[in-house]
Amino acid sequence: MSKLETPSITSSRGFQSSHNVWVNTMRFNGASKHTRVWGRIKDTGVNYIVEGWDITPDTDNTQWVQIPCTNLPTAQMHLVSIMDKLSFDIEKIRQGNGI
Repeated sequence: MSKLETPSITSSRGFQSSHNVWVNTMRFNGASKHTRVWGRIKDTGVNYIVEGWDITPDTDNTQWVQIPCTNLPTAQMHLVSIMDKLSFDIEKIRQGNGI
């Protein structure tokens, strides 16, 4: 960092960007009606796809889902927890979707 640069006040005080705050508010809001997924986010270059297990509490059964999202914050909102790469690849093969 040069002498003329000023460090970010928000990062120096431990605050997250408004993007992260919005995503976490939407992700963990108990009243949220968004599909909650344990999986991974794929960047297609045009949009993002959230893929993995639907763990939405108000559904009776779990299912493998693919949710297209127009931007990263929307994709992050659906992703409750990141599935490790090996588990994801194994589950994707098990679901018959290949790698």
